[in-house]
Amino acid sequence: MACFSAPLAEAIVVSALKQSSKRQDASSNPFVRNIGSLRDMLFGGSFLLAIEHVWHGEITWRFPFLTAVKDGNTSEMLHEIATVGVPMALLVTAVWAVAVAVSTHLSRRTAPQEA
Repeated sequence: MACFSAPLAEAIVVSALKQSSKRQDASSNPFVRNIGSLRDMLFGGSFLLAIEHVWHGEITWRFPFLTAVKDGNTSEMLHEIATVGVPMALLVTAVWAVAVAVSTHLSRRTAPQEA
């Protein structure tokens, strides 16, 4: 129904954080340096989920756009966002954090040591 809205909301927040990090010199923090990839993952996943929901007729081109709202299943839609969308967004964020941590660790390990 609308599970894509949770990762989409997180992607919007991450975009705002990326804009504010541009103003500060935070290049020493690998998570801040790689926040753009988290934003891309969240926006991309939300886009693909929205396409899937359009394909299955859960999103229409007419107002109110979400068929759950039109059919009076708003509480069911909110339950799906909370039980499917939020864990999905958290999982994407966790996978991104682990990938950044591992790549940072490996790059520090393979970098030549200064005497």
